[in-house]
Amino acid sequence: MERAGCKPGGNNVPSVVGGSLDALTQSLRFRLARQANLASNVVNADTPGYRRSDLRFEAKLSEAAVRLQRSDPRHLQAGGGTPARWQTERGPRGTRPDGNGVDLQHELVQFSRNASAFTSQATVMSRVLALRRIPIAGETR
Repeated sequence: MERAGCKPGGNNVPSVVGGSLDALTQSLRFRLARQANLASNVVNADTPGYRRSDLRFEAKLSEAAVRLQRSDPRHLQAGGGTPARWQTERGPRGTRPDGNGVDLQHELVQFSRNASAFTSQATVMSRVLALRRIPIAGETR
């Protein structure tokens, strides 16, 4: 008997776990790349003429959400597929006399928010991986 969400002939791990793992991996990669980008902005806060940059994932995410629609309400939400790519956006020239466009307070807030999101997503990934270990180890909780 096949359970809903399990791959036929598979290891009885719900397929949603695999899709979630792929999505979480992409999300964590984005958070790491964005953290490096934000750190670059902070480091260059005093560089004359430097224009801040940021990575945007939301635009690609909303594009993907429009394309990924279920044809039947009993289907699981799509989680895998081709990974979304993020894009780098350059900020405007700064209004300071040296032309620097970095607002240090804004960058530090974004840095903190991104680190918090990374921590949350890493925790979710840890729990998803724990779910995958349950059938392998034969644990019952």
